[in-house]
Amino acid sequence: MSEDDVHKAHACYCGEITMVDTWIGHFLRLVENMGLMDNTAIIFTSDHGFYFGEHGGLFGKQMSLKSKKIPFKFRSIHKWIRSPLWEELISCPLIIRMPNTNPGVQEGLSSAIDLMPTVLDLMSVEIPPIVEGHSLVPMIKDTNLKGREFVVSTQPLSNAGTIIKSVDGLKRESTGSDTTITTDEWSLLYSIEPGQSWLYHLPSDPKQQKNVINEHTTVAQDLHQKLVEFLKEAKLAHELLEPRLELRLDSTSELPEPWKGRLEGH
Repeated sequence: MSEDDVHKAHACYCGEITMVDTWIGHFLRLVENMGLMDNTAIIFTSDHGFYFGEHGGLFGKQMSLKSKKIPFKFRSIHKWIRSPLWEELISCPLIIRMPNTNPGVQEGLSSAIDLMPTVLDLMSVEIPPIVEGHSLVPMIKDTNLKGREFVVSTQPLSNAGTIIKSVDGLKRESTGSDTTITTDEWSLLYSIEPGQSWLYHLPSDPKQQKNVINEHTTVAQDLHQKLVEFLKEAKLAHELLEPRLELRLDSTSELPEPWKGRLEGH
């Protein structure tokens, strides 16, 4: 895409945001006019963000390529190129309005799986013990409470070469899935491929431009171990867990070189 095309796409995206903002405004005014604000909780969030040329030219959320290696009977199958999950994609808005609660900002980490137990808590419904998320109501009422120690962001886990039907049900050959482990300070973009895991220090590098995995290997290993324990607790299938038990470092890896060839071929 040309630079003008990217600017135009970004302008269209901003237009969509303006449209959502306008209609959310109409909705909130209606709730207010109906006299429901004093007993209504409102939660606003989204599923993911969008790349506009950051990190080596990524655009959108995932890339797909037609593969010449796919057998003829699967000719409708496209190869689904994994997209590393940087902050632009996984840092989503979360705005919660509760009656009789002072406005404020909670800096702690939360995850999408925390929304359902939050809704149950707001409705005074008992949260089933099988629920893995945590209600955010205590953090909303007391912004001094800490959030999660870490959060995991991932696509449906798959290994390279397997046929997947995620997102829209269409068959695709997977090139593998990447996972990001985030703390208040660090972000590890983990891949099972050697040299394709990257570490960023978010306070000093919020745009994730400098991969420091070679300078802070122990931090990366600790974050990876948190992922392994998380996957074990989730009882991940052995064929998916086994390739992810190791952090395969490569001192020559530099971002975004691994992506340039893929994007040129798109």
